[in-house]
Amino acid sequence: MITALADAEELVALGAFAGAQVLVLCFSVVIANAYRERALLLHAAATMIGLLAVQTLVGGHPFLAQAALLAVLAIDGMQLRELVSHAGALREPRRWLVAASLGVLPVFALAAGLGRWHLLLPGVALWAVIATLVMLRAWPQSQPWVRWLVPGQVSLGAGAAWLGWRSLDAEPDPALPLAALLSVWSAAVFLATAWRSRIFSETRVRIDARNTVDPLTGLAMPMIFYDRVHAVRNLIKRYGHPSVLLLVHLENLEQLSAEFGPEVAESALLVAANRIRQALRDGDVAARLSHSRIGVLAEGMSLAEGTANIASRILVAGLKEPLPAAPTEFLQFRIVLAAVPMNDMAPKAVLQRLASRLDEQMLAPSERRILTLTADELLA
Repeated sequence: MITALADAEELVALGAFAGAQVLVLCFSVVIANAYRERALLLHAAATMIGLLAVQTLVGGHPFLAQAALLAVLAIDGMQLRELVSHAGALREPRRWLVAASLGVLPVFALAAGLGRWHLLLPGVALWAVIATLVMLRAWPQSQPWVRWLVPGQVSLGAGAAWLGWRSLDAEPDPALPLAALLSVWSAAVFLATAWRSRIFSETRVRIDARNTVDPLTGLAMPMIFYDRVHAVRNLIKRYGHPSVLLLVHLENLEQLSAEFGPEVAESALLVAANRIRQALRDGDVAARLSHSRIGVLAEGMSLAEGTANIASRILVAGLKEPLPAAPTEFLQFRIVLAAVPMNDMAPKAVLQRLASRLDEQMLAPSERRILTLTADELLA
């Protein structure tokens, strides 16, 4: 009666540990597909084979269980290589890890499963030496997620070493300790990998934002602006839809800096960017091209429409309200605009010609704040 009760409790515990690993397996697959995280796919494969190792041990096939655990160590080694790919000075240790994971450990697994050789302990020793060397070198550059990886790797090594040691005895091996250690390994490594994935994803988002969005004004970067002009030119050639380029110059920026200080001038530039953005339609794009000049691309609009709508609205937006940091001052814009040419002139060259005409107009200031250039005037 006592033996039967103990067996029932052991089966319940095995079911609980197996259920925990199945949950980790499902979460790993879902997150890996959602965020394209290859390390989590490797962890899902290793977790599945770990479940098979426990099942074969329960079924009375200790050598198949050893072969499965050697395969788990091999896949875990490849996952570890993915996780520490960011760390420097790890070229040689990573090569050893790949050689052991793709060469030695799979051979050990085949020999243990087919030849019934006791090779789990040598495989654990090889994996532990290389993994320890890799993690020691990657530790300083892998905070804080590596703190979850360490107990996971220790649990995996302990479980595999325990099974390798018990396999030397003639008595049957209880599967409960192995299932418990594999559950700890699966959960801890999953948390470490997911944490690392989140940190690296946020870093990639910040890098992409830095390359596409101006950090001061929130407008597009010049390269993004030039790419949009290229795309619009292709639409013009294919469908004949006109588009307009505007170059907006913030005229009193130097005056604000000299009178109120550079902080007020910088805040004025930010206000100017916000007001220009609010004056545009959905689909139009604006980019800060220099300290006091902002380029605007208005798609699907003729030159006359661009003058009457976009350019006029930008002028009105500058004069609508005084500056928050200088209540007596307004934004003063000068604008030069032209239709996007259909020839192969580079967008940067077109904007340089607009800037040259704007410089000429500023040498002889007038009340005319919107200068419209025809195609001939732009190419002259």
